[in-house]
Amino acid sequence: MKKISLGQWFKRKTSNHHTTFIHSTVFSQHQTLLDHVCDAYALYLYGVHGIEHWESVYYNTQRLANVYSITSDVFIFFALLHDCKRKDEDEDFEHGKRAALAIQGYQEAGLIPLSPDDLARLVYACANHTKADKTDPLYQDLVVQICLDADKLDIGRVGIIPHESHFLTDVAKTIVLSSSK
Repeated sequence: MKKISLGQWFKRKTSNHHTTFIHSTVFSQHQTLLDHVCDAYALYLYGVHGIEHWESVYYNTQRLANVYSITSDVFIFFALLHDCKRKDEDEDFEHGKRAALAIQGYQEAGLIPLSPDDLARLVYACANHTKADKTDPLYQDLVVQICLDADKLDIGRVGIIPHESHFLTDVAKTIVLSSSK
């Protein structure tokens, strides 16, 4: 195992001109991709849409997926990439589409080893996690729905109380309903 200094474990992103060394137990199997994403991330890595949110989204995917007895590598990549191209913490409605475009480059570099079907799920989920194209057949895909719901389940971090009508899976709706009581 490669040794890294304590400073590398906790380096905060201060500009796009410095190499970023981030350790995340969630994304450790994809450390090279994590390094690329963090180096290119325009915002503070520990901000509202940064690495702690990405990890929370991943945990939410696992929470939902376990109930449905489903596994997918799409979950880890969605969690890491869905907000990776944000330009600000507020109203950046195109960030998902930019993330979807970035996925192609990461995939071509061999950093996202997914089947064509899973790659399509990942691209759709990232591009549509803010406002979904409900006419696309992928909108009905359970892996995609888990991704979209996992992100929305973390919305309370920005002071928004989630409403069950905004969720796609019955499990996420139940979680929201039970937490509002």
